[in-house]
Amino acid sequence: MSSRSSPRDTIRLTGLTATGHHGVFDFEKREGQIFRVDAELTLDLRAAGRSDALPDTVSYVEIAELIHAAITGEPFDLIEALADHLAREILATDQRLLAAEITVHKPQAPLAQTFEDVSVTARRDRSDLPAAGDHATDSVSAAEPGPSLDPEAAPAGEVTAVLALGSNLGESAVTLASAVAALDRAEAVRVLRASPLARTSPVGGPAGQPDFHNQVLEVSTTLSPHALLACTQAIEQDHHRARGVENGEVRWGPRTLDIDIITYGRARISSITLQVPHPRAGIRGFVLVPWTWMDPRAQLDGTPVAELARQAADAKSVERLESVR
Repeated sequence: MSSRSSPRDTIRLTGLTATGHHGVFDFEKREGQIFRVDAELTLDLRAAGRSDALPDTVSYVEIAELIHAAITGEPFDLIEALADHLAREILATDQRLLAAEITVHKPQAPLAQTFEDVSVTARRDRSDLPAAGDHATDSVSAAEPGPSLDPEAAPAGEVTAVLALGSNLGESAVTLASAVAALDRAEAVRVLRASPLARTSPVGGPAGQPDFHNQVLEVSTTLSPHALLACTQAIEQDHHRARGVENGEVRWGPRTLDIDIITYGRARISSITLQVPHPRAGIRGFVLVPWTWMDPRAQLDGTPVAELARQAADAKSVERLESVR
């Protein structure tokens, strides 16, 4: 009897629905319509089955958020491109994912005929992703992510992390300057360098919200990943950030201050509260473009940040403001 190969277990998200503006016609981008996405993710669930512990599996909450952000974010002309983008982006969030099958439904497609649905399906596996290490560099922030790290464990020495800041309520430029100063004053954190400010259009979320001010920082810290997260969230709260729907915050909506941990050294972290590298950083022009201003040689998951920035759908909306550091 032959031994069993690695199992091909599945996580499915079916019928995730949101309004997007994808399509080749101007009225589709202007008026928007309903899109529905089904995701089938292939991975090995044996560890999670034995441990009954969330860190041993892939968070479907994060996957659902990524799908929602793609549907409601910057538009694609073709749903083929949206499906391809989602499949690759989902695979890039976690090395434990072996393959992703994404079906994008467009039930209100502009057809003259009577129909129930139009859909496309993209199937991608890890061979479809860029090989890590294809772009060598000696930049500090360019190292490929290493093995998984205990997010509660303090590092043996200083670790360099990249943070992304955003604000679109109140005096946003003042808020970001205050947040940078607060990080530099925080125990066991030093701000090494900061990008110029950027003004960017909102991506996803409710219509009509103000433009964002964004900034990317490189910091050095001896805090554990979760301790650094607690530090950034405390600074958000000091600037009147209210997290969660129960506190009146709208997902992808306006906020006084948002601080995301993009990278933490070379670590990969997957916990209930923290995913590093940030699972959506590679598609966010409002993160990638300022990051290139700060460090033109930076890499994310082995790919130059400048290359990712050129591919980001919202990159053209990123406007450079004056340098602040």
